[in-house]
Amino acid sequence: MGDRELAEGDHGADHAHDASEVDDDDAVFELRFTPSVALVATVRRFVSDFYAQMLGDDDLSGRLAMATHEMLENTVHYSSDGKGSLEIFMKRRPQRVDVCIKTRNRAEAEVLARAKEALDGVVGAEDPNAHYLALCRRAAKRSDGGSGLGLGRIRAEADLGVSYSIGGEQLTIRVEGSFDVGNPPPPTLA
Repeated sequence: MGDRELAEGDHGADHAHDASEVDDDDAVFELRFTPSVALVATVRRFVSDFYAQMLGDDDLSGRLAMATHEMLENTVHYSSDGKGSLEIFMKRRPQRVDVCIKTRNRAEAEVLARAKEALDGVVGAEDPNAHYLALCRRAAKRSDGGSGLGLGRIRAEADLGVSYSIGGEQLTIRVEGSFDVGNPPPPTLA
């Protein structure tokens, strides 16, 4: 994955890819949708199978499916216009895979301000596990129906870096990482 400078308004990890730079060994999945709770479960089942088939590693596949699920839930709950997008990019290298999961949606100014505060905490946490435990303690005291755990959980449990950008009303969140993997079975067309 090549390093790129962060664009103005971007926060967190370097961006992992450009969809125009896709090689034969890469895998890209993109979905543009009208978010709904039912769709999150359907997409999670699909991406679970997608990751398992592409990676051949149940633990890593489960962590990436969880991360995708958490990001989709955020898109469902915070989209202001009822639309969102999900992009998954995987680049194979010998014994490694680079993964980037990106969601994009429009949100109201108040939601963007809360998202920025939460994301700055996740991105800036020196110890992702300690930050996640602090979020868990805070969630136990919340009365607004939300937990605020998703992105902290992604960073702590899935071992993915988190970055984001806000441009106008649009929020883009990326989670990405590089993982050791064996040689997975070739994808099958079933």
